[in-house]
This record gives sequence, structure tokens and C-alpha cells, in this order.
Amino acid sequence: MKLTHDLDNLRERIGRALHLDYIKQMSGAMRAGKLERGPEWAIVYRTAHGFCCIYQGEAVELQEMLDVQIWAEEMDVQTWFIGL
Repeated sequence: MKLTHDLDNLRERIGRALHLDYIKQMSGAMRAGKLERGPEWAIVYRTAHGFCCIYQGEAVELQEMLDVQIWAEEMDVQTWFIGL
């Protein structure tokens, strides 16, 4: 009986250490199609004429920082600034 109890404790400790419950939840959500995607990211850098974003492999040129912020809000994109 003690061996069974010790094995259960060991199984629970290993499961917590490896986050097995989280992995089970994520795999179940993926199978059910309920997995929410995180926000997309766009790389933004300063150019001689304003700003440029690289979004889904395409360059998007914007004039001012306010334009970048409005564009990011409309597209539901998180911006990552390089070299500003």
C-alpha cells in the first residue's frame, strides 16, 4: 500500500514539474479547435522618410509614429521596434 501511495506522489510531482496538465489542456483545446492564437507581430524601423513595417513578409511604409500606432491597432498587431 505504501508503494502505491509513493508512486502516486511521484507521478504527481513529475506531472507538475513537466507541466503535463497544461500540455493535456492545450492538446485537448487544439483537437476541439478552441485554441486562441496570440497576437501577430510586426517589425517596425525608422527610415529616412518615416517608418517601415515588415508584416507577413510585406513592407508597409508609414509617415509618422501615430500612423504606425493606428495601423497596428486596426490590424490587431503588436509592434516590435528596431533601432529607434
